[in-house]
Amino acid sequence: MLQRTITGAMIFVITLAFVLLKMVHALFFDAFVLMIVYAALYETIGAYKNVEKKPYMVALYALPALMCLVFNLELSILHSLIYVLLMAVAVLVYSLTADIIGFEQKRKKGIIEQDVNVLNSTLFERTKITMQIVAYPLIPLAFMFALNHLPYEIGYIGIILIFVVSMLTDTCAYFVGMLFGKTKFIPEVSPKKTVAGVVGGLLGGVIGALGCFFLFYYTDMFTALNIAGMGKSIAAMLIIAIGGSYINQLGDLIASALKRKIGIKDFSHIFPGHGGFMDRVDGMMFVSTFIYIILVLFFV
Repeated sequence: MLQRTITGAMIFVITLAFVLLKMVHALFFDAFVLMIVYAALYETIGAYKNVEKKPYMVALYALPALMCLVFNLELSILHSLIYVLLMAVAVLVYSLTADIIGFEQKRKKGIIEQDVNVLNSTLFERTKITMQIVAYPLIPLAFMFALNHLPYEIGYIGIILIFVVSMLTDTCAYFVGMLFGKTKFIPEVSPKKTVAGVVGGLLGGVIGALGCFFLFYYTDMFTALNIAGMGKSIAAMLIIAIGGSYINQLGDLIASALKRKIGIKDFSHIFPGHGGFMDRVDGMMFVSTFIYIILVLFFV
């Protein structure tokens, strides 16, 4: 418990430092996100290697830097998202081409599997794994870049909400589940998650988002909320609070299911008591995507 608390406090302080550095320049937060994305990518590739799944690493390692570059070009929201989609398609085309070439080389050497069922199950195997990693975690994490390059106040609100909603959801789910959790919540996927923990996590996310709203609105910290008006702003915050907290917990379940399928407990052990980068951002990446969509719909 003590080790987990100390590590959590250190993560919070480092995160807060980079959030504040955004006031100096957006590139500081881009650098922070790049570190998270590359660490998460490294851990995910390592996890798949545990079951002898090998993606096309050159394409995957090039993608985060290219996504960061796209959001720094000051394009429109639509054009930025289109370019990210095109990059994902480019990775798909590259992977399929490499698989076809590899298949032909094996065929010429006479080492192609003769069993049709086995052949079909392994055909384009590296493309499948590569695109799974593009879809999870790279594309959801790209929305942290996207939030960073929204109009300044809206983007800053979104970045703060990512960490407040996600961290309070995780923290409240952990402590409420530990104190009051008796009924398990999908134990086949996440043995430690309880119904009480899920409810506690939702309450934590709601309290965090609404607390941010009242702080921002009544101190005029971000005038964008005041310009939009109380009704519109509080509606957006309620959606982010409830939806973001719920989605954060779904992200935890997705990561738990993947880890059980691969046969690992944590993606790494870089954070004592917390696991790896992927274990910390498994819900946060989906929260960032959700918050980005809501902020664009309501304020941009």
